[in-house]
Amino acid sequence: MRILRGVEIPIAICISYTILSMVNVIIDLLRGRASGSHYNSIAMLLLCTIAVLVLSIHHLFDEWSPVVMIIIQYVIAMGLVLLLVFISSFFTEVSEGGYKDIIISFTVPYMIGAFIYYSSVFRSAKRQDRLIQEINSGREK
Repeated sequence: MRILRGVEIPIAICISYTILSMVNVIIDLLRGRASGSHYNSIAMLLLCTIAVLVLSIHHLFDEWSPVVMIIIQYVIAMGLVLLLVFISSFFTEVSEGGYKDIIISFTVPYMIGAFIYYSSVFRSAKRQDRLIQEINSGREK
């Protein structure tokens, strides 16, 4: 399976952040609201970083089934997100439903991103298996 390495990780973070920022701006425009604060932009960047880093370590869980691996990664990511909100509560006030809101706000884009990421990973693995089979069948002849 393909592993994100080196410069690919910051590129994936930047692409994710840009897409989420644009979706957020469009939703705000459609609702007639002003865009979020700078704190929201920084939080979104940190959340994108957590998601990309957690998804990029999937190779550490290869011995488990894909479903278990995906659940473990989600739990790790959500734990880091909740830790981020807890730490930020020392610097700024977290609204009454803030933890519930962040769980929903993180889970939906994370699941979409994870679906896209794992689809490409599994497609790549199938392609590699097919190439290995072609090489092996060529040796047998």
